[in-house]
Amino acid sequence: MADRVSGHGFFYDCKVGFDEDERAKTQPIRVDFDARTDWRTSAEEDRARSIVNYAEVDQQLAGLLTGRSWRLIEAIAEAVAREICLGFPVDQVRVTVTKRPADMPHCEGVSVSCSRTPADYLTP
Repeated sequence: MADRVSGHGFFYDCKVGFDEDERAKTQPIRVDFDARTDWRTSAEEDRARSIVNYAEVDQQLAGLLTGRSWRLIEAIAEAVAREICLGFPVDQVRVTVTKRPADMPHCEGVSVSCSRTPADYLTP
């Protein structure tokens, strides 16, 4: 049985939206992830060896997500999954990205989720 590590409520101000007007200003998005990993050795030694470092995830995602403009939250979810799969010791990650559409005042939020493994990003 695999161990799991999850991150909840990572908020970043991003330029995201279908049209240029929506992307002209930043808006908050929320990123949540749940990763399958194996942290038994680190837990037994009580030392951070081969684990998902939450602070490093936050730093990498902040740079990735705020450094450009995005049209789709689906593209954000895919980029986050790639970053976690290739940058951290995980077997699988599930990523959910949520935003509150500026042009939909009656909607609390919309979200997308994807599940990926490091093998999904290997080039043949």
